[in-house]
Amino acid sequence: MSTITFKGTRDGLVVTLGENSWTDTISELATQLQRPNAQSFFRGARVLLETGSRALDGLQLEELSALFAQYNMTLAAVAGEGSPPILLDAMRQAPPPPESIPLELAHATPPNPPLPTAPVLLVQRTVRSGQRVDFAGAVIVIGDVNPGAVVAASEDVIVWGKLRGVVHAGAPSNDEAMVGALILAPTQLRIGRYIARAADDKRPRNLPAEVARVREGRIVVEPWSGA
Repeated sequence: MSTITFKGTRDGLVVTLGENSWTDTISELATQLQRPNAQSFFRGARVLLETGSRALDGLQLEELSALFAQYNMTLAAVAGEGSPPILLDAMRQAPPPPESIPLELAHATPPNPPLPTAPVLLVQRTVRSGQRVDFAGAVIVIGDVNPGAVVAASEDVIVWGKLRGVVHAGAPSNDEAMVGALILAPTQLRIGRYIARAADDKRPRNLPAEVARVREGRIVVEPWSGA
């Protein structure tokens, strides 16, 4: 019995994933797309993916995108339970990020970061490896973001804890967004169109809370002097 459902709408093809293991889900999806009578129906479709309670990481999204692309289908949006859809079309159309650059610690005292005015998602837990948080607005995490976890927001990202996973603030192209954390040591840091590699492990561990912004075409990390 199939655990994946397909529904055609005015906005595209809604594909709802079941609760099987990821390997079984991908295998079943591939089987469904390979059916001769389905290929003409699916070809060229814009896919709106509903994941339910399943959290997808970046590699799983890439695997899905590649599978859909084999049938000239485009993964356009992803939505889970309790979260608004993330529009991947807009992220793909954004200008490519500049070459990866190291994080730099600025010595000037920055002004207090502004409070977010966009819709805010409050996550009152640690975001663990393999989990992903996507939100069209600002995200505040009361807890840690562990290595292997992903937090993406169209506005600011604030972590009241250790940020050691992947973070993308201002997705896809809002270069005015910021990332703040009590301990800012991400695996990868993106703000709008800019990307920075992980901080040097030799940085001192007793640094104060920090905030990252785009300044003069690069991501700069500064001491965080305000809340």
